Amino acid sequence: MQKIVSFICTFIVGLCFAQFTANDVKFFVGTGSQIAYFVADFKDGTDDRSYAWGVRFNPGQDITGAQMLEMIKNAEPAFDYNATFNNGFLDKVSFNNHSQQSTPDWWSLWTGDSTSSWGLGGWMNSGTIVDGKWYGASYGFNNPTAQAPATPIAAYGSSWYNASQITHWIGIGANKSLVVVDFGTDNANGTADSFVFGIQYNGTITAEQAMQMIAAQTSTFSYTSAANQVSSLSLNSFSGTANGTNSWKLYKGNNLSNWKSNANLSAITLSNNEWFGLSFGQRRPFTPTEASNITLGISNVSKKNFSIYPNPASDFIQIESPESIKEVNIYNVSGQKVITTQTSKINIQSLTTGMYFVEIKTTNSTTVHKIVKK
Repeated sequence: MQKIVSFICTFIVGLCFAQFTANDVKFFVGTGSQIAYFVADFKDGTDDRSYAWGVRFNPGQDITGAQMLEMIKNAEPAFDYNATFNNGFLDKVSFNNHSQQSTPDWWSLWTGDSTSSWGLGGWMNSGTIVDGKWYGASYGFNNPTAQAPATPIAAYGSSWYNASQITHWIGIGANKSLVVVDFGTDNANGTADSFVFGIQYNGTITAEQAMQMIAAQTSTFSYTSAANQVSSLSLNSFSGTANGTNSWKLYKGNNLSNWKSNANLSAITLSNNEWFGLSFGQRRPFTPTEASNITLGISNVSKKNFSIYPNPASDFIQIESPESIKEVNIYNVSGQKVITTQTSKINIQSLTTGMYFVEIKTTNSTTVHKIVKK
């Protein structure tokens, strides 16, 4: 009896955590007063194997299952499908790096009133989609039996944000990456509290180095890490500190639609056009707003009040400041901190030739300046 009660409790708890509803869907295609939902489960062993989309339409529009998939395909370049036998048999579905075709197994089709009430049902070209109904495609018909789609995650659009929208870049170099920081909440207008930084560098860069670059040039951005995990992170008035089930999740991708979760900071290395994402809570990093130039403005104190000379320099640099200096940090273009001191005259003989960022912290301000070591 005790085992039965334990099983029931476990099942109920699992069901509550696993539930995915219409409110969780982010990507909608079409227009109209009615909505149906499509879930594709690739069953390929990944933690993002199942995705959900929404399809809007009007009463009497008579959209078939195949037309529903065509609407998603037309709206999302990363999505594709292939149907045979007069659109009655689903042969192939692809989304980003997920792709399954009817060899060696087949896609099974499902319908339901929710993501927890699936039943087998062929919907590709038999009747039209219905308001409020869920339509699923799950790969694997004979392995060993057809299985309903697993709890999906909300599909995002691969074209919702790109590097061309960045107006302020941190660092220098031939390669560019985006860092998206999502606090897992929304503002009063329903916009996600998700922010993006653009960084430039040469070669490759680790996730930790990317965060160091941002911290070096953004006085309102700070974080702590331990055991290759982000413990806390704050930006302006937003913050998140790991506590219990709440933690910072790490992701890597090259657009919003193909985030791949990563276990720790040391496992993430970025090269040109790759993205690094951090999200507090369960939502994958969502459509961001660029951290504004005010955020990246380092300080309201004019840099004209500070001077660093000589510049370029080979042996020493001298800082002249109208305020008492609390700390000086020097970072290379990859965001690595190479010198920390509290003095105004700094020996840079150990640095290799190139450009560096000098962060000057005083009682009232933080400013960042560029120097060249020759």
